[in-house]
Amino acid sequence: MARPRCGALCILLAVVFAAAAAEDEETEKQSTYIVHVAHKHARLLPGRGGLLATGAYGSFLRDHIPVHMSVPAPRVLYSYSRAATGFAARLTGRQAARLASQRSVLAVVPDATLQLHTTLSPSFLGLSASSGLLPASNGATDVVIGVMDSGVYPIDRASFAADPTSLPPGKFRGSCVSAPSFNASAYCNGKLVGAKAFYEGYELELGKIYSVAPRSWAAPNLTRYATAVT
Repeated sequence: MARPRCGALCILLAVVFAAAAAEDEETEKQSTYIVHVAHKHARLLPGRGGLLATGAYGSFLRDHIPVHMSVPAPRVLYSYSRAATGFAARLTGRQAARLASQRSVLAVVPDATLQLHTTLSPSFLGLSASSGLLPASNGATDVVIGVMDSGVYPIDRASFAADPTSLPPGKFRGSCVSAPSFNASAYCNGKLVGAKAFYEGYELELGKIYSVAPRSWAAPNLTRYATAVT
């Protein structure tokens, strides 16, 4: 009996199957995504005055991602309730696409590692001591700078020095969080009123960092968060 021959057709089919398998494997790989949720669909923590809760978004994921797409299991890292409403989570590409198609979700954005443009913000913005943004009207006073990801280093930088005349607004609810190499009670003051480090997404993508603190430069691309009052 003659041996069946497939030649180029078999090779083509093998290549197609291999490409499909590789694409499926890439789809199932988890990455960090920022999920922006419509405010009326935000999950609340019962009994805490409507405080948005990180844990509550676990049920949000279970409600919006079907069982057949739930492996590997999505995991919430952080929740947001001020500058944005939503959460950060570890998701596969298919899970992220599923969430993005829901009416309760405004956008799903892949997390990205960014390089700092500068550590000298005033000169970067073209400002000087004699020519600020609003020098005459005094309109820039009593303003909380809510997102500043340069970290607090060196700790004796004049920008973060204590100022008895500079106090946070009465409605401010931020806080300083201590870490192994950051003593919040020693470094935070009337000028530096908030300091936190967010590193879970960074470590999951790029590996363990050896120092976790708002003042740390151990991982230059790590997003740190400091709040100062001017």
